[in-house]
Amino acid sequence: MIRRSARTALATAACGAVLAGGLAACGTVQQLNAADKVSKAFETFGSGKSFSAKLSVDATPAQIQAFGTATGEEIDKDSAAALSAVSLSIAFSADKPLKDIKPAKGSGNGAAPAADPSVSASYTLSGKGGAPLLELRQVGGKAYARGDLAGFAQLVGENAAEVEGLAEGLPAALGNALKGQWVGFDAKTLGSTGGAGGTGGAGGAATPAPTLDPKAAENLNASIKGILTHDLSFEDKGKQDGKERITVTAPARKLTDDLLKAVEPLAKDIPNLAKLPKSAPAGVPDRPLALDLYLDGGALSAVTFDLAQLAEKAGPGTPLPLRIAFGHDTPAVQAPAGATELTTEDISGLFGGLAAAAGGAGGTDGPATPLTDAQIKELTQDGALNEEQVRLYNAMGLSYQDIKDLADLKA
Repeated sequence: MIRRSARTALATAACGAVLAGGLAACGTVQQLNAADKVSKAFETFGSGKSFSAKLSVDATPAQIQAFGTATGEEIDKDSAAALSAVSLSIAFSADKPLKDIKPAKGSGNGAAPAADPSVSASYTLSGKGGAPLLELRQVGGKAYARGDLAGFAQLVGENAAEVEGLAEGLPAALGNALKGQWVGFDAKTLGSTGGAGGTGGAGGAATPAPTLDPKAAENLNASIKGILTHDLSFEDKGKQDGKERITVTAPARKLTDDLLKAVEPLAKDIPNLAKLPKSAPAGVPDRPLALDLYLDGGALSAVTFDLAQLAEKAGPGTPLPLRIAFGHDTPAVQAPAGATELTTEDISGLFGGLAAAAGGAGGTDGPATPLTDAQIKELTQDGALNEEQVRLYNAMGLSYQDIKDLADLKA
């Protein structure tokens, strides 16, 4: 329940915050003071040369356990402590305002800012006390990574010594990377070896990114603005801890239905959109949901969403707020010093070692049933995974359904 609620809340909080930005050009909403403040706050996004966001559960371990008890899903002490401590941070920086960054040529309309080599990016999963458990950076077209396998084990209440053996058998640089030392590599090298970052289709063939007709994009933008104008309501709640608090409320099911209808015409141009449901899934509550926006000096400082809104069994006094804190004009992302360069052989050894280890151990549930040619063809038809990746995941112990779920997630 808590994982399902978290996934739904992530989508609700993130999409709600981003979509609210579309109100910036809506004249009707400008007449409302609270909505006008939100509109202007979102205008500040992209005006600076750097940006950061941090996602976390804003609750103590005791509050998390209380929420689990209220919803009928007991959460043990270690899990509650881990959930309370963990956070995910992202950051982008460039030598010009981020709003002026254009997707890299050939990257498709959906490219992330980091697709432009002039943009540096950082992704960090942190644990107790902010200690980094996994860090990924992209600077100047080069990627860097490091992890703390022992720290992650301790976070989830496992014996760190028992997981250190996972680094054995890997190339030295990769083994050290799991102990907190930086490694660097060309992202294209990772894709060519069958890593998760590959973009090839079946058999490794390149799959062109779908394109969207400019007129269709314009129509979609207009539709979303209209939906937001009619579906969202804003209320100024005054000051809280020195920040302006504005509550945005929307009927969850109606908003979801309206947005799905808005993107449905694009399915012919972007095949993956055909997988979207025609109406709101049963799990979307048929009641209003609210998120709070906090403004500091007119700029968006944070967004919070109470997961208890998604759990009918959660009564008063059992909140579980999800928080996204934003930073503007943050320090530029830098390449780490002293990173060890990974070769193509190192990366190939990583995937080969993982496959061999999984094949020998058979995974936690025993060896996976070998895929048929028909299953491989089906799993690669959308281009999210290529044949080499599918065979590798199967050798690592992933079943047909596991790989299908992974392909759907990547899509």
